[in-house]
Amino acid sequence: MPASFDDPYPVLHDDSKSLFWVRPMHVDADGSPKAYHRDDPHGSKGLAIEYMGNGMTIERDGEEIEFVPDEAENGEWLSIYRRIVENGWQAPEGYTVDIYGVAQDKNGKVCVGRGGRLTSATSLSRRAVSDLCSPKRYFDALKFPGIVVPNRSPDEESVAKGDPEVAPPFARRGVRRGDLAIAYNPATGIWKGAFLYDTGPREKLGEGSIRLVMNLMARKNAPRSGDETNSMTIPEVHYLLFPGSVRDLGPEKQWTPRRIERAAAERFRKWGGGSIAVALKRLSACADEYEQR
Repeated sequence: MPASFDDPYPVLHDDSKSLFWVRPMHVDADGSPKAYHRDDPHGSKGLAIEYMGNGMTIERDGEEIEFVPDEAENGEWLSIYRRIVENGWQAPEGYTVDIYGVAQDKNGKVCVGRGGRLTSATSLSRRAVSDLCSPKRYFDALKFPGIVVPNRSPDEESVAKGDPEVAPPFARRGVRRGDLAIAYNPATGIWKGAFLYDTGPREKLGEGSIRLVMNLMARKNAPRSGDETNSMTIPEVHYLLFPGSVRDLGPEKQWTPRRIERAAAERFRKWGGGSIAVALKRLSACADEYEQR
């Protein structure tokens, strides 16, 4: 791969054919109906499997209040969170809140379902489902193998004819939501197909859906708490993304985890000149090159 860019981590690329990077894989639970619950911000009561602090940011006078996983040490964050909930998900005076992991309706109201279940959203959504608060509109992290790339910040201009949700350095190289990818875990020797199903913060390049992490770990049991979900980080993963490959998936209504994995594997085979064995050797060479950057 002859070129690279930093956003903020190095990404190798060969124009618009493929992009490669090496990062830890942190778990992204977004899109799962089980991700968030109003009354279980730590995912410790059996109502949610993700920390609420991974779906929203609270600031006081411009300074972020840290979410601490240990509930006993998270008193400051929790006290403000409760006030926000009581205030209809609006921050009290002196505070601001940015809610990004939970869907909001056309009026900007947080989607709260029966009993306090929150609709977790992904950047990629099903166009056939118009209800912004319907969990069916989003791609379930427990079912779909997905990766995450940085999103475009509000102060950045979108790339002409590019995906407006994707950070410009990626969008300029043809990356679109739905594009196919390969993730390889060198610790287990397992590689799996995935697709780009969500966007996230610049500093978190390397997130993967719960399903993808489970696939790369050969794990069968899904996490049942926030602590369990966030303990599943894989120290090193090799990522290979194929810009413009979303068209390989065909009509959106046909998108299934199996179809995504098979289409990504076929792209990987072609990337290796028709051989998976060659593709894996090429991937290893990219990793060696990446370490020298």
